[in-house]
Amino acid sequence: MFFTHSIDDEVLDEVPCPDFIPQVSQRVADRVTDCVITRLRKQCGKSLAGSWADPENVIVEKMNTCGLSNYLYMAQLKSHVPVQPEEPRKVLIRVYGEVLRSSVDSIVLDSINFAILSEKRIGPALYGVFPGGRIEEFIESRTMTTSELRKSEAMKAVAQQLARIHNLNMPFCKQPRFIFKMMDKFLAQLSGRMDPPSRPPPNLSTPTLLVLEQEYLSDSRLDSVWNMDNFEAIQHTATELGLYKEYEWLKQNLIERQDDAFPVVFCHNDFQENNILVLNNPDVDGFYDVLPIDFEYSGYNFRGFDIGNHFNEWCYDYTCPDPPYFTYDFDSYPTLSQQKEFWNTYLTARITERRTSIDTSKSAGDTLNGSSTTTPHPLEDTKEDFEKLWLEATFGALFSHLFWAAWSLIQSQISSIRFEFSKYASARMDAYYRMKNSLKSRPDYQ
Repeated sequence: MFFTHSIDDEVLDEVPCPDFIPQVSQRVADRVTDCVITRLRKQCGKSLAGSWADPENVIVEKMNTCGLSNYLYMAQLKSHVPVQPEEPRKVLIRVYGEVLRSSVDSIVLDSINFAILSEKRIGPALYGVFPGGRIEEFIESRTMTTSELRKSEAMKAVAQQLARIHNLNMPFCKQPRFIFKMMDKFLAQLSGRMDPPSRPPPNLSTPTLLVLEQEYLSDSRLDSVWNMDNFEAIQHTATELGLYKEYEWLKQNLIERQDDAFPVVFCHNDFQENNILVLNNPDVDGFYDVLPIDFEYSGYNFRGFDIGNHFNEWCYDYTCPDPPYFTYDFDSYPTLSQQKEFWNTYLTARITERRTSIDTSKSAGDTLNGSSTTTPHPLEDTKEDFEKLWLEATFGALFSHLFWAAWSLIQSQISSIRFEFSKYASARMDAYYRMKNSLKSRPDYQ
């Protein structure tokens, strides 16, 4: 039976993957949720110690907002509990979904990556890591909205943050393999060359397992609100959308242009509005003070992917309360004028950030390794310069559509997040083909 396995003391404190919840009855789901919260209180005690060491001092609540890859919880000390020096009263807990948990390399790289970025104050402070997630600084803020992305001041702040990220020299493979490796895995699963994606079994204590096993086996009324797409149907969708042939076409074009036209830098790879915290009141201050978060997919990649992916996100809004839980408007993609404004801010910021790093520190970790990217320069007011950058971002946007379409089909099989992933995959590929046709219709396209 799928609940049976041995458990030691460390495993008893391991946080179950919330992706398990939809495949069980509501009664079992409630038990699993309670177990997740109980384990998170224990993990806070281990990582934060002090007043957090006693689980009875800690309140953990699931946050209403979450990403599409992980689950967010807010933990805080009860009001009567005194806070010791250098001790937070409130923290954010991030619990990975199965897509990230299933890749050991991704989890290890993410932990190292987040720790380094935390030290550089490019992201939130890191308080602790545990199997399946981490504990972060809770920052009073809000996420940026899709409609804000096109505002000039918001665009400027985003471009400057991307420039800062792209100037980093991180201790990872400098070749753009990370996203390709994930894409290869997604397509291998969808094609049947690898085992299909599946939800993980819960990792609970033996007494709880025995109770839940009986409830699960005796309750044939599984959660009726959950509608998981049949895997065979998802495989058919992958073929119908042309994921396999388009991936081969795109790889060939990217490889042919690598180094010369498409430089490689350290990328966020998911720089969308929900991963950008707004720390101030822009309406009052007249500018945006922003902080990037959620670096789970970061790694060395084509620079155009990061910028093209961000341009794509101008078209998607994930705050829709009704099915399919997102809206899409292809016409919201940045105009040529907006793209040029973004590139100008970005390139100027890269030079400024790079010179500041060189002046203040000779550490290789604060400046770019010249072999991993071309030297940035302000965008000259020539058609030739902008055409090269436009082409770079357009191919990056195409790759972004393809990657998130494949990712979505995998997510449709394992995620418990309320989101119609298969419809999102279709929306991404619709945009992909519209963009590709526009690209190939240009007389100067090679």
